Amino acid sequence: MKDLLFFLSLARQDRWRLALGAALAAASAVTGLALMALAGWVAAAAGAGTVLVMGALIGGGGLRLLALMRPVLRYSERMASHDAAFRALARLRLWVFDAAAPLAPGPLTALRSGDLLARVTRDVDALDALYMRMTTTLAAALAALIAAAVLLALTAPAALPAVLGLYILTALVLPAAAARCSAAPGARAVSASALARAEAADLVSGLADLKAGGADARVIARLDSASVNWVGAQRQLNASARRHGAILSLAGPLILIAGFAAAHAGGAPPALAALAGFAGFALFETALPLVQAGEQYGQTRTAAGRLRALSATAPAIASAVRPAPAPASHDLAFEGVRFTYPGADKPALNGLDLTLPEGARLAVTGASGAGKSSLIRLALAFYAPDAGAVRLGGAPVPTLDPGDVRSRLALAGQRAELLSGTVAENLRLARPDANEAALWDALALARADKFVRELPDGLDTWIGEQGGLISGGQARRLVLARAYLRDAPVLLLDEPSEGLDADTEADIAESLAVWLDADPRRSALIITHRPRLLALAHEAVVMEEGRVIERGAPEALSARGGAFARLFPDYSSEAL
Repeated sequence: MKDLLFFLSLARQDRWRLALGAALAAASAVTGLALMALAGWVAAAAGAGTVLVMGALIGGGGLRLLALMRPVLRYSERMASHDAAFRALARLRLWVFDAAAPLAPGPLTALRSGDLLARVTRDVDALDALYMRMTTTLAAALAALIAAAVLLALTAPAALPAVLGLYILTALVLPAAAARCSAAPGARAVSASALARAEAADLVSGLADLKAGGADARVIARLDSASVNWVGAQRQLNASARRHGAILSLAGPLILIAGFAAAHAGGAPPALAALAGFAGFALFETALPLVQAGEQYGQTRTAAGRLRALSATAPAIASAVRPAPAPASHDLAFEGVRFTYPGADKPALNGLDLTLPEGARLAVTGASGAGKSSLIRLALAFYAPDAGAVRLGGAPVPTLDPGDVRSRLALAGQRAELLSGTVAENLRLARPDANEAALWDALALARADKFVRELPDGLDTWIGEQGGLISGGQARRLVLARAYLRDAPVLLLDEPSEGLDADTEADIAESLAVWLDADPRRSALIITHRPRLLALAHEAVVMEEGRVIERGAPEALSARGGAFARLFPDYSSEAL
């Protein structure tokens, strides 16, 4: 319940819209009750003879007025409550994304992509019941209860205990029973649905590799198991709904008969006895949505709990309450850094000392698993070191505003991270205000302008999920162009020429040299195992088991005959 109240409080920006929807729901419920009660009274009065003919005629006018008011109020309530709920859900979706963004890629890696998508979409949609059903339903039920109590007290007080007693029993006991019965299967339905989505996302994204390795059948089996669990939970929920529906189908006529009988036994005339019975039946109708809300309680509560758990996850680096001023320089330094990935047994960085001075070009090489890519992740504040410090411009990175840190760093990572969109949209992730000329300049610098011009729609060509409609080499050049477009003073490159042929690699190396030479303050950290890119560096370091074991100019390291020479036995910058 705490989770539901928390998300209800998040909708305070839409509280007046929600209040309007609740007020209209209350007015609609009261109008419906009055319409039903008056209809019973008019029918009984008309059958009582000429003595009540005038009253029946007057009542008929009231019926026409109420019959016109009810659909107008009902429609207005639906419009207002849906508008408020959709606005609240839209803001909630942004809130979830804002809560998840600081967790990437650190703690967020513990979640599968399909499960994260289920939280942002299905779990948020499940809270529709909280914003639209629970608030308006309670308002309508309470207003109808008060109206019925006043009406019966004035017209047929003998029916008051029977009608209100049966209604309260129906409106309290049945929703509570529905909530209790739906709690476990509702939780299973949400969890199984999220698991099925995660398995489906894995299957679709990795289908080629899974089929090549003969593992697709295992993933399909897991997907089938999750789907079976979801179907089983839905069957339990549907069975519970049918049981409560059967009880409700008996409760309505029972309240009508009890109201009529109690009023008649109390000496009320037939017209007022009919009014009491039909008022009870109209009141009963407001209990139906309460039971339906109870049936959705388990799914709504579980979805709210999953969203709260995501928002409560602590980021790898907590933002400083009062960030330090942005540093004047952009020297990047690692001082005695020790870092182990969550769940790993072996440290990725183990007492590392490394400095990238402003304007320097540093190449980092070493065997796979030496900790090279971890340098970039710590520099971008994706993770915090377990010991030691990462400094930018002399200031510890955790004390700086994350926006200030990342505005000074541009990344072309080992994986070509492209979104499902156009070439221009992917480039403008680095600089949203970039004009078309700036895009072409960045593409030309990355030697990607030629292939983009040959695409069907040029910059407006759709490149598919993860750039799936272009080649791997083309995708890497787009990522490099995006890094150039960002125009940050520190360029972080992780195997930028991987997947490129020798001629394209030479073009990329030349473009890097041109870009770095254009501003003497620009610096670059180049992770590579390609000799041509090593030749760009002022210095190179060799890493092994999370430490720097060699550092110096590439030519000097080659002549020394150590680890660098073993990695690049034929290295010669002149030959390149």
